[in-house]
Amino acid sequence: MPNATVKRQLKILAVTIAIAPLAYWGPHLADTVRDLEVFTVREIEIEVRGIKRLSRKTVVSRLGLGSMASVWGDTEVWRERVAADPLVRAVEIQRQLPNGLLVKLEERVPLAFAGTSMLEPVDAEGYRLPIDPTSPPLDLPIIRSESRRQESAVLFPEEVRLLAAELEHLNATHQKFADRISTIRLHSNGAVAVRLNSPDVEFVMPLRTAGQRIKEGESALGHMMQLRSGRPPAEIDLRFLDQVVVRSERGIETASTFTAGGR
Repeated sequence: MPNATVKRQLKILAVTIAIAPLAYWGPHLADTVRDLEVFTVREIEIEVRGIKRLSRKTVVSRLGLGSMASVWGDTEVWRERVAADPLVRAVEIQRQLPNGLLVKLEERVPLAFAGTSMLEPVDAEGYRLPIDPTSPPLDLPIIRSESRRQESAVLFPEEVRLLAAELEHLNATHQKFADRISTIRLHSNGAVAVRLNSPDVEFVMPLRTAGQRIKEGESALGHMMQLRSGRPPAEIDLRFLDQVVVRSERGIETASTFTAGGR
C-alpha cells in the first residue's frame, strides 16, 4: 500500500492532468478550482531566475502572496509588485502547476556613477540604483554633469541619461576602449568628451561614433606617443570627416592631423 506522501503526490498529479488544459482553453474556468488546497502556492515551489544583486527572499516578498494564494491568481498583479523594485528592469511570471511559480528577472546593471554632491550608481537608462557601491566594489566611469537629480526622483536628468546611453553604446561598440574610460561629459554641438585612465588622454567625438572610427583615433594616439617618447597628447579629436586631430598640449593650439588609416 502506498504511504500518505505517495498518495498525495498521485492525487496532485491526477488533478493537475485534469485541470491543466484550463490554463490554455478557459482562464475563467479556473475560478472553479482556484480555492482547492492543491493549488495553494508553496514558497518552496517558487523558482526565481536572473537574480544577481537581489535575493530570492526579496523577490518572493515582493510578490505579496498570502498564506492561501492560489497558483491561479493574477500574475499581472504579482508582476507589477516585483517590477516596482528599483533594481528590476523587467520581469515575467509563469504558473508551474500545481502549486509553483517561475519568476524570470532582468536586473538593472550599474553602468556609471553620476551626481553632483554625491555620486550614485546609474544604469544605461539613467535610473538611480540604490545599491552599496562598496559591496562588491564598483569600478565604473563617472558621468560629469551639473544637472541635479531631484531628491525623490528615480531618474537622473536628461543630460545624464544621454551620457549613460552613450556609455552603453561604447560598451557595445568597442568594449576594450570603454573599459578604460574614467569620465564622460558633453562637449559641444552633439559631441562628447571621453577621458581615458590609461593613457591619460581625452577623446572628443560625435555621439554614436563607430568602433572603427575610435580605432583610427587609437592608431593616431599610438603613433603620437611613439614620437613623444611614450607621453600621451592632450586630446584626440574625431569630429572631422576622415581626419584625426591630435592636440599636444592643453590650452595650446598645437595639433597634428592624421587621415583615416594613416598619416
